[in-house]
Parts: sequence; C-alpha cells; structure tokens
Amino acid sequence: MTYYSYQQIIDSLPQKKNSRSSLWVRWFIRKLSFPFTYLFINAGWSANQVSLLSWAVIFLAAVCLCIPNFWWMLAGVLLTNFWLVLDCVDGNIARCVKQKTFMGDFFDAIAGYGPFAFTTLALGVAAYHTSFLIPVSYRPWLMIVGAVGAVANIYTRLIHQKYLNCFFAAKNILHETQDITLKDTEDKKSFAYIREQIDKNIGVSGLFMPWLFVALFTSTFDVMLFAYTGYYLLSFAAIIVLYCRKAVTFEQQAQAKLTQERKNA
Repeated sequence: MTYYSYQQIIDSLPQKKNSRSSLWVRWFIRKLSFPFTYLFINAGWSANQVSLLSWAVIFLAAVCLCIPNFWWMLAGVLLTNFWLVLDCVDGNIARCVKQKTFMGDFFDAIAGYGPFAFTTLALGVAAYHTSFLIPVSYRPWLMIVGAVGAVANIYTRLIHQKYLNCFFAAKNILHETQDITLKDTEDKKSFAYIREQIDKNIGVSGLFMPWLFVALFTSTFDVMLFAYTGYYLLSFAAIIVLYCRKAVTFEQQAQAKLTQERKNA
C-alpha cells in the first residue's frame, strides 16, 4: 500500500480550487481536512468510501438535531460540520492517488445532497423544539417550513442537473461537444460565477455552518430556518425562470440548425 506524507496531501490542493472555496472552508474546514485525509488515505480508504461515510455522518447529524436535548443538538451541529470536513477529504484523496474514476461524481452527489434534504428537515424539527418566538400552537408549522425548504432546494438542483443532461445530450446530437466549456464559471463577471460564489458562501459549505452554532446557543433555529427556506424558494424561482428561458432559446437554435442540416443533406 502506498504511503502518503502530510506534505503530499497539502501540496495536492490546487491554489485555484482553494481560492474558489467559501471563506468557511478556506479558513477552517480545509485545514481540518488534511489530518483526516492523512488518516483515511494511509488506512487504505478510497475517495468513494469516504463519500459514503460522509452520507452516514450527515444522516446521523440530522437525527441528532431532531432530539430535544442541547447535547444531542450540539452533536448534530458538530457532525454536520464534520460532514463538510469529509466532503473535502474525499477530494483530497482523489487528487493524491491520481486515479481516474468514472463514478466519483455519483458517490460525491449521494453525500453532497444529504444536507439539502436531511439537514433542512432537521432544522424544522429543531426549530419546533427550541423556538421561543413562535407560539406553541403554531410550532408544528415549523416542520412543514423545513419540508418546503428541503423540497425547494432539492428541486432546484434537480432542474439544474436535468437541464445540463439535456444540453449535453443535444450538443452530442448536434456534434457540438467541442463547444462545451467552463468559460462562464471562470468569468468573475458572469452570472454562473456569481451564482456559484453566492451558493458556496451562503449555502451548506459557507455561512450555514457557523450559523448552526449561533442558532444552537441562542435557540434561534427558527430564524435560521425561515432565512434558508426563503433563500431556497428564491433560488428555486430564479432557476425556474432562468433555465426555462435558456431551454426555449436553445431549442429554437437547435431546431434551426437541424432544419438547415436537412436542407443541406
């Protein structure tokens, strides 16, 4: 079994990738991920195995957040942040071993979508147990708010992924795969880059994590719940409008090209 030094693990991280991470990840989580990467990689764990472990961790974290006890909730907050550490660990391992994988993104998505579903639902339950702003008779609605937030978040990402799947399939049919680039996400003035940075710094890899600690110690999970459910609903509405417009435009252009090709055939 190949041994990897601590310095090799640190050196494997591209500066560009780290610079595009959220401030929370850059300042704290990434540094915490290195010693855990050292332990896992030299114990023979693969990146995909760490991804599956992180799924179990985020599920357990959500369960802990649902238990009406401060120490259990603290465990849930710590485990949620540990999930983010593991989310960095699997990438560190993949870069160190330099092994091409074809399903790595699949395993990463299994774990990566965990907090969008489990943690948002758990926020609703935690808010139900700790809220002092909402009257007792109305607190059950907090769990519904959590469910709405979870569905909006997952649905938004489903729309994004489905659009990309259709777009790439269409480009393949049109023999335009060479035109597919990441240029939009590289341009700091582009909508794609700005959206990515907002999501990283406000979402589960950014502000969300330290806010969990604040919400726990101030019993304001309800405030956090409303803030993120509102954010997820706004994101859902924006993505629906954006991708529907892009889909209509692309469909018209693609059909025009197919028509022209038939005429030239």
